Amino acid sequence: MTGTLDWENIILGFKLTTKDFLETVLGNLSESIIVTDLDGKIVYYNKGSEELFEYKPEEIMLRSIIELGVRKPNVLAEMRKGNTFRGEVRLRRKSGEIFPAYVICIPLRDRKGEPMAMVGAARDLTEEKEVNRLREFNENIITSLNDGIQIIDKDGLITFTNRRFEEIVGRSRDELIGRHYQSFMDRNVLERVKSALETPGKEPDKKTFEAAYVTKDNKEAPVLISSSYLYRNGNYDGMINAVTDLTEIKVLKEELYQSEKLTLLGTLAGEIAHEVNNPLSGLLLAVQMLIEDAKAGQIDRKELLKELKDIENDALRCKKFIEKILGFSRMVPEGKSVVNINDTVEDALTLIQRQAKLDNIAIVKAFSAKPLHVWGNSNQLQQVIINMVNNSRDALFPAGGTVTIKTSAVAAKGKKWVCLEISDTGQGIPDAMIGRIFDSFFTTKTKGTGLGLSVSKKIIEEHGGTVAATNLQSHGASFVVTLPRKRRKMTE
Repeated sequence: MTGTLDWENIILGFKLTTKDFLETVLGNLSESIIVTDLDGKIVYYNKGSEELFEYKPEEIMLRSIIELGVRKPNVLAEMRKGNTFRGEVRLRRKSGEIFPAYVICIPLRDRKGEPMAMVGAARDLTEEKEVNRLREFNENIITSLNDGIQIIDKDGLITFTNRRFEEIVGRSRDELIGRHYQSFMDRNVLERVKSALETPGKEPDKKTFEAAYVTKDNKEAPVLISSSYLYRNGNYDGMINAVTDLTEIKVLKEELYQSEKLTLLGTLAGEIAHEVNNPLSGLLLAVQMLIEDAKAGQIDRKELLKELKDIENDALRCKKFIEKILGFSRMVPEGKSVVNINDTVEDALTLIQRQAKLDNIAIVKAFSAKPLHVWGNSNQLQQVIINMVNNSRDALFPAGGTVTIKTSAVAAKGKKWVCLEISDTGQGIPDAMIGRIFDSFFTTKTKGTGLGLSVSKKIIEEHGGTVAATNLQSHGASFVVTLPRKRRKMTE
């Protein structure tokens, strides 16, 4: 019948050509094919077996299959029962090397259907096992890393995350895989992240930048992302991002900033006492005089009102100054808002200008006529200003001199900036030191911590700005801070 196989003729054909079939087809297969009797004596051994076991046919023919390491499980027992065996076994080469293999053993039957021999095929699993071992090893390493790992494809979809990344963003693998990488980014850093990941640079293969994720419970998770491009056949195929949790580092940084602020307040203790004691002394004297006048019955209504007004002014002066001190010393969140740099300078000078005057140092303010707004943390920016003015004061002590604070608006590289310049009339910075003054713990002062200027530099950089120190052509030194300018109406 057309289209139907005549199995009887096919089987007869196999019987007539069995020897040729074994020699020409099975004999040249790359897989190992072996035929044994039910006692395990090898009666057929192809070229694939020579490559696998390293024995020549004349060395192994009519010898027991046990020579090839087949001991457990008892495959021959299964053959005698007429069962087929499939599974992994341990085999041995002529060199003595033990290796894993996957084998299929089928019983050959006589005319009565009884098992009379075994034919087995074996495949070496060494390379496959090693690949699986390496894959598992690499996955274990990636899983165990203290950094999160995120792989995204060329469309920005997440294709892999390790356990640490899931912990950082507070989401399970099922919630992450297949989602766009932007889905979990803090919206305030989204433009910066998109620019870093999607804009080619001078070194497009690797980029490092700070960002933040939003966790499932709506908390911010600050991170440092180190990103590398992935290629397939020379074509861009996605990115792998190593994500470091900065939460603890942020806390330590804030503690460092706070410690440096308290150090500043320690150095200003005398000035603070003077700023408070002066109005308090006047206030106390006025009250004592009023008491005496009251006892003598010599109270003049107009004079009383004038004295009370002076007392009120002194009290308000003390209150305002104490508020400034408390505001500066308080451990404040790292949050930012739109601030007027001119107002920030004024707030900072409130804490230090009286001592400067006592040291015969004049502070000259050359502020921009228009308000200059930046997106920043006023408390931290005050810390920078105080550090730099104090640095100028130290340079002028004991001879005295002038510290000039100038604010202005500048434009560069297509962007608008706020420039804050603090200069003095001192001797300048020694050439050997000018390249190191922003290094942590570098100081020329006997009681200095060496952290003031390094902390200031870090604060400015975190505000997206720059800071530099230079010597003026005439005499003295200058610190120049630039910060991105913002419109006043910006509130986010």
